[in-house]
Amino acid sequence: MSHLRFLALMMVGAYLLINAILYVLAPLTEGWPIWLTTLVAVPFMVIGMVHVIAPFAAPKKPKAAPAPEHASKPSSAR
Repeated sequence: MSHLRFLALMMVGAYLLINAILYVLAPLTEGWPIWLTTLVAVPFMVIGMVHVIAPFAAPKKPKAAPAPEHASKPSSAR
């Protein structure tokens, strides 16, 4: 189930991120060819996916249990 959750969050995150980037870039890139607009958008998309969306979507790892105490106790004085 976590694989489907990850997939869904990545898809929604990518959709929202690319639309936000294109919305911000639209006034700056008006009249540009599509390949040039995407050339500007891709670095922001990759950075956002790697550093924001993927860590948010990644399955949470359970906290590690504390290390057990050593079973051997010091031997008593003879």
